[in-house]
Amino acid sequence: MRRLALILLLLILGAGAWVIWSDRAARAALPEIAARLPSEEALNAMPLDQTVATLKAAVADCQRVARFKWNPLTRLCKGDALKSLSEHCELIDSRHEALQGP
Repeated sequence: MRRLALILLLLILGAGAWVIWSDRAARAALPEIAARLPSEEALNAMPLDQTVATLKAAVADCQRVARFKWNPLTRLCKGDALKSLSEHCELIDSRHEALQGP
């Protein structure tokens, strides 16, 4: 009986640690990513060389956003921010693909 209680306690502690880690990671990373992503107007105003370099960095940040989309707790707590970042990342990805060519 004690063994079962110990296993249950460890599972609860592990789940609690995952919840706390997920929440803190989302609170720290999502605003940072949003601040680094260039706006559509900024991309339009940039010269081509700078646009390519900026889009390369933005695509890396968008991959982080995609990883947050898989976390159900992040989707529950930060759903609106995550959705707007995802939509912005889709625009950045399409623009990056257009610059890469066929």
